[in-house]
Amino acid sequence: MSRPLSADAHDKMLRAAKTIVRERGLDGFTVDAVAVASGVAKTTIYRHFESSNELLLAALSDTVGEVPDIDTGDPRADLIELLQRYVSMVSQPGLRQLFTAVMQRAANDDDFGRLHQGLIAERKLPLRLAIQRAIAAGLIDPTIDIDLVAALLDGPLVARVMHDRGEFRPGEIEQLVDLVLRAVAPVAEPAA
Repeated sequence: MSRPLSADAHDKMLRAAKTIVRERGLDGFTVDAVAVASGVAKTTIYRHFESSNELLLAALSDTVGEVPDIDTGDPRADLIELLQRYVSMVSQPGLRQLFTAVMQRAANDDDFGRLHQGLIAERKLPLRLAIQRAIAAGLIDPTIDIDLVAALLDGPLVARVMHDRGEFRPGEIEQLVDLVLRAVAPVAEPAA
Protein backbone atom coordinates (compact mmCIF):
# COMPACT_ATOMS: atom_id res chain seq x y z
CA MET A 1 0.00 0.00 0.00
CA SER A 2 1.39 3.41 -0.87
CA ARG A 3 1.65 6.11 1.75
CA PRO A 4 -0.30 9.34 1.32
CA LEU A 5 1.66 12.29 0.01
CA SER A 6 2.95 14.54 2.77
CA ALA A 7 1.78 18.16 2.70
CA ASP A 8 4.82 19.11 4.80
CA ALA A 9 7.23 17.56 2.27
CA HIS A 10 5.33 19.28 -0.55
CA ASP A 11 5.68 22.68 1.15
CA LYS A 12 9.40 22.09 1.78
CA MET A 13 9.95 21.21 -1.88
CA LEU A 14 8.13 24.29 -3.14
CA ARG A 15 9.95 26.62 -0.74
CA ALA A 16 13.31 25.15 -1.77
CA ALA A 17 12.40 25.25 -5.47
CA LYS A 18 11.34 28.91 -5.26
CA THR A 19 14.56 29.81 -3.46
CA ILE A 20 16.68 28.01 -6.06
CA VAL A 21 14.88 29.72 -8.95
CA ARG A 22 15.25 33.13 -7.28
CA GLU A 23 18.94 32.64 -6.45
CA ARG A 24 20.19 30.54 -9.39
CA GLY A 25 17.66 31.11 -12.16
CA LEU A 26 16.17 28.44 -14.38
CA ASP A 27 19.54 27.10 -15.48
CA GLY A 28 20.52 26.38 -11.88
CA PHE A 29 17.28 24.55 -11.12
CA THR A 30 17.54 20.78 -10.71
CA VAL A 31 15.67 18.15 -8.74
CA ASP A 32 18.97 17.28 -7.05
CA ALA A 33 19.33 20.87 -5.85
CA VAL A 34 15.74 20.88 -4.56
CA ALA A 35 16.33 17.58 -2.74
CA VAL A 36 19.45 18.93 -1.04
CA ALA A 37 17.90 22.29 -0.14
CA SER A 38 14.61 20.83 1.09
CA GLY A 39 15.91 17.71 2.80
CA VAL A 40 13.29 15.73 0.87
CA ALA A 41 14.40 12.60 -0.99
CA LYS A 42 14.29 12.65 -4.79
CA THR A 43 11.96 9.64 -4.75
CA THR A 44 9.50 11.65 -2.66
CA ILE A 45 9.82 14.63 -4.99
CA TYR A 46 8.94 12.41 -7.96
CA ARG A 47 5.91 11.06 -6.10
CA HIS A 48 4.63 14.66 -5.88
CA PHE A 49 5.77 15.84 -9.33
CA GLU A 50 6.10 13.74 -12.47
CA SER A 51 9.05 15.72 -13.80
CA SER A 52 11.49 18.48 -12.94
CA ASN A 53 9.54 20.74 -15.33
CA GLU A 54 6.33 20.13 -13.39
CA LEU A 55 8.10 21.00 -10.12
CA LEU A 56 9.65 24.08 -11.69
CA LEU A 57 6.31 25.35 -12.97
CA ALA A 58 4.66 24.70 -9.59
CA ALA A 59 7.40 26.80 -7.98
CA LEU A 60 7.00 29.55 -10.57
CA SER A 61 3.23 29.57 -10.12
CA ASP A 62 3.61 29.77 -6.36
CA THR A 63 6.15 32.60 -6.74
CA VAL A 64 3.84 34.73 -8.86
CA GLY A 65 0.68 34.07 -6.85
CA GLU A 66 -2.93 33.71 -7.86
CA VAL A 67 -5.23 36.18 -9.57
CA PRO A 68 -8.79 35.63 -8.38
CA ASP A 69 -11.91 35.96 -10.46
CA ILE A 70 -13.23 39.50 -10.04
CA ASP A 71 -16.97 39.99 -10.48
CA THR A 72 -18.24 43.34 -9.21
CA GLY A 73 -21.19 43.47 -11.58
CA ASP A 74 -19.37 46.02 -13.78
CA PRO A 75 -17.48 44.11 -16.53
CA ARG A 76 -15.40 47.16 -17.53
CA ALA A 77 -14.26 47.70 -13.92
CA ASP A 78 -13.52 43.98 -13.61
CA LEU A 79 -11.30 44.04 -16.71
CA ILE A 80 -9.43 47.09 -15.44
CA GLU A 81 -8.86 45.50 -12.03
CA LEU A 82 -7.65 42.24 -13.59
CA LEU A 83 -5.17 44.01 -15.86
CA GLN A 84 -3.90 46.09 -12.93
CA ARG A 85 -3.33 42.89 -10.96
CA TYR A 86 -1.50 41.28 -13.88
CA VAL A 87 0.74 44.34 -14.18
CA SER A 88 1.51 44.36 -10.46
CA MET A 89 2.36 40.64 -10.64
CA VAL A 90 4.94 41.04 -13.39
CA SER A 91 6.30 44.22 -11.83
CA GLN A 92 7.57 42.40 -8.73
CA PRO A 93 11.37 42.64 -8.35
CA GLY A 94 13.17 40.03 -10.43
CA LEU A 95 10.05 38.69 -12.14
CA ARG A 96 10.62 40.42 -15.47
CA GLN A 97 13.90 38.53 -15.92
CA LEU A 98 12.28 35.32 -14.71
CA PHE A 99 9.38 35.66 -17.18
CA THR A 100 11.85 36.24 -20.00
CA ALA A 101 13.75 33.09 -19.04
CA VAL A 102 10.50 31.12 -18.81
CA MET A 103 9.40 32.24 -22.30
CA GLN A 104 12.79 31.30 -23.73
CA ARG A 105 12.73 27.87 -22.10
CA ALA A 106 9.12 27.28 -23.23
CA ALA A 107 10.21 28.02 -26.81
CA ASN A 108 13.14 25.57 -26.64
CA ASP A 109 11.78 22.73 -24.47
CA ASP A 110 8.61 21.08 -25.80
CA ASP A 111 7.65 19.41 -22.50
CA PHE A 112 8.17 22.61 -20.54
CA GLY A 113 6.33 24.58 -23.23
CA ARG A 114 3.31 22.26 -23.05
CA LEU A 115 3.17 22.50 -19.25
CA HIS A 116 3.69 26.28 -19.45
CA GLN A 117 0.73 26.60 -21.84
CA GLY A 118 -1.42 24.84 -19.26
CA LEU A 119 -0.29 27.30 -16.60
CA ILE A 120 -0.98 30.25 -18.92
CA ALA A 121 -4.50 28.94 -19.62
CA GLU A 122 -5.09 28.63 -15.88
CA ARG A 123 -3.82 32.19 -15.29
CA LYS A 124 -6.06 33.56 -18.04
CA LEU A 125 -9.23 31.96 -16.66
CA PRO A 126 -10.26 35.05 -14.62
CA LEU A 127 -9.77 37.23 -17.73
CA ARG A 128 -11.81 34.83 -19.87
CA LEU A 129 -14.61 34.85 -17.28
CA ALA A 130 -14.61 38.66 -17.21
CA ILE A 131 -14.78 38.73 -21.01
CA GLN A 132 -17.70 36.29 -20.97
CA ARG A 133 -19.53 38.56 -18.52
CA ALA A 134 -18.80 41.55 -20.79
CA ILE A 135 -20.29 39.61 -23.70
CA ALA A 136 -23.38 38.81 -21.61
CA ALA A 137 -23.67 42.51 -20.71
CA GLY A 138 -23.64 43.46 -24.39
CA LEU A 139 -20.24 45.19 -24.29
CA ILE A 140 -18.49 42.71 -26.60
CA ASP A 141 -19.71 41.23 -29.88
CA PRO A 142 -20.48 37.56 -29.08
CA THR A 143 -19.15 36.45 -32.49
CA ILE A 144 -15.60 37.55 -31.61
CA ASP A 145 -13.34 34.83 -30.23
CA ILE A 146 -12.73 35.17 -26.48
CA ASP A 147 -9.04 34.31 -26.85
CA LEU A 148 -8.64 37.11 -29.39
CA VAL A 149 -10.20 39.60 -26.99
CA ALA A 150 -7.93 38.31 -24.20
CA ALA A 151 -4.89 38.77 -26.46
CA LEU A 152 -5.98 42.32 -27.28
CA LEU A 153 -6.16 43.07 -23.56
CA ASP A 154 -3.06 41.33 -22.23
CA GLY A 155 -0.80 41.70 -25.29
CA PRO A 156 -0.09 45.38 -24.57
CA LEU A 157 0.78 44.45 -20.97
CA VAL A 158 3.44 42.05 -22.17
CA ALA A 159 4.72 44.57 -24.71
CA ARG A 160 4.94 47.44 -22.23
CA VAL A 161 6.30 45.57 -19.21
CA MET A 162 8.45 42.90 -20.85
CA HIS A 163 9.63 44.34 -24.15
CA ASP A 164 9.65 48.08 -23.53
CA ARG A 165 10.57 47.71 -19.84
CA GLY A 166 8.13 50.52 -19.20
CA GLU A 167 5.40 51.09 -16.69
CA PHE A 168 1.80 52.11 -17.07
CA ARG A 169 1.02 55.69 -16.15
CA PRO A 170 -2.17 56.46 -14.21
CA GLY A 171 -5.22 56.04 -16.41
CA GLU A 172 -3.49 54.07 -19.18
CA ILE A 173 -4.96 50.69 -18.26
CA GLU A 174 -8.41 52.28 -18.27
CA GLN A 175 -7.65 53.72 -21.74
CA LEU A 176 -6.49 50.30 -22.94
CA VAL A 177 -9.68 48.60 -21.72
CA ASP A 178 -11.84 51.32 -23.28
CA LEU A 179 -10.00 51.06 -26.63
CA VAL A 180 -10.43 47.29 -26.72
CA LEU A 181 -14.08 47.47 -25.69
CA ARG A 182 -14.74 49.97 -28.50
CA ALA A 183 -12.93 47.74 -30.98
CA VAL A 184 -14.88 44.61 -30.05
CA ALA A 185 -18.27 46.23 -29.37
CA PRO A 186 -21.30 44.76 -31.11
CA VAL A 187 -21.93 46.38 -34.45
CA ALA A 188 -25.33 48.05 -34.67
CA GLU A 189 -27.50 46.69 -37.45
CA PRO A 190 -28.30 49.37 -40.06
CA ALA A 191 -31.84 50.64 -39.93
CA ALA A 192 -34.11 49.21 -42.62
